[in-house]
Amino acid sequence: MEPSVKVTPPMRSPKPEIATRGIRDHLLPSTAASQGRGEGNKKMPTTNVTAIQSNEQLKNVLRKAKEPNSNLVVLEFMAPWSEPCKFMRPALEKIASDFKDHADFYTLDVEQFKTFARNTRVEALPTFLLVRKTILERVIGVSKDELQRSIEKHISGIAIDHVPTRIEV
Repeated sequence: MEPSVKVTPPMRSPKPEIATRGIRDHLLPSTAASQGRGEGNKKMPTTNVTAIQSNEQLKNVLRKAKEPNSNLVVLEFMAPWSEPCKFMRPALEKIASDFKDHADFYTLDVEQFKTFARNTRVEALPTFLLVRKTILERVIGVSKDELQRSIEKHISGIAIDHVPTRIEV
């Protein structure tokens, strides 16, 4: 007769997420915050570019642009899936930071604001409209230098607010 051998299954270690939950929540609060738990100790990046979310917000921005002595308003027509828009984003953030005292920067998702984009003849992304009382200039594409020069021109007062289409002699 053979001796009976009792086979026990191997011990399984606890699930990693259970084993480390206490460590993450108590010792690493920034990790817990980044995963949607904890008190939110993780700092959110600051930005000088505001995403317009509603027609009412857009109307308020355009109304503000018509006020005397208002800042220049820079509207970026963009789409989250657009590679040129993604490429231009860091440059726009830098320009917005540099000119934050003289210009207000906003983004509009063309999918959400189709009618406004069509009415302002947006045909390529990104398109930037520089607005003060009226549309002063349109900058199309990913030229950081061109956008910066245009903003500098319009905040310095060099730009002419109204150029007549016909000059009487």
